Amino acid sequence: MFGIQKISEVKMKFKNGQLFWGFLFLTIGSLFLLDKNNYNLFIPNNIIDYWPVLIILWGIAILLKDTILKPIVSIITGIFLGLFLYASVFGFHYNSNNGDKNEEISTSEFYENYIDSTQNATISIRTGMGKISVAGTTDKLISGVSTGINNSLNFSTRYSNNNARIVLRHIKEEFIFGNNNHSNLEFCLNPNPVWIIDLQVGAANVIMDLSEYKVAEFNLETGATTSELTFGDKEELVKLNIEMGAATLKIRIPRESACQIKGDMVLVSRELEGFNEVDQKRYQTENFETAKNKIFINFDGGVSTLKIEKY
Repeated sequence: MFGIQKISEVKMKFKNGQLFWGFLFLTIGSLFLLDKNNYNLFIPNNIIDYWPVLIILWGIAILLKDTILKPIVSIITGIFLGLFLYASVFGFHYNSNNGDKNEEISTSEFYENYIDSTQNATISIRTGMGKISVAGTTDKLISGVSTGINNSLNFSTRYSNNNARIVLRHIKEEFIFGNNNHSNLEFCLNPNPVWIIDLQVGAANVIMDLSEYKVAEFNLETGATTSELTFGDKEELVKLNIEMGAATLKIRIPRESACQIKGDMVLVSRELEGFNEVDQKRYQTENFETAKNKIFINFDGGVSTLKIEKY
């Protein structure tokens, strides 16, 4: 009797494994096949932001071990992981609601003239795909270019007293899987104002060299991305608020600046150059008490990788 039960358990485990891997490859293969035959697959553009669902499904699978519901969870997990992997690797294709399926790579330039009395400026960026690059300076308030398929960028600037607010948004209605599908957003800022940068991205890679700007605050909310940020020493106090999903983040800071990191990083792979652990959720550089310039990082990460290096 014991031997029969063991054989049954092995068969059940093998069957669940077959269902998971089978539906995983069926999902990915079907997406490839449909894309190659020019079918429009309307998928939510923020599916990557729902990566915690995978952890939940795996947890449910463990709880339902050796039950009749385990095969169903295996199927759902395989399908969702297939969608997630395809979206992470191949990104999204923009498709507007006007029914026009023609895909055209277009480029739009944008800028806003600088007003000398501007002391503070905020830039808010919302995008779900592609790449964002920032480097260099300009004599305008902002100057840049946006490139992509069916590229549609919403750019606006508002002045109030000595403050300026810039909004950059990629207009996104529906996205489809496909190749050559990323948008690129490149811009540079004026070095005179004190900047607050607010960035929300889905599957976009972010490469920002902010070392020549007076950055007082930087907010990043991202899903599955690879990002590299460089900060300078133009401001004595810099606040960073980072919220990440399954992402990789590299932060470069000046060697003479002090830095403190706070956050729950149990599932985070960390490489922190020159940091000491103060307590379970706080790390500081050795010069934190004596340095003139300080960078404070509040970090909230999922299954992610964080690297901080000095230059």
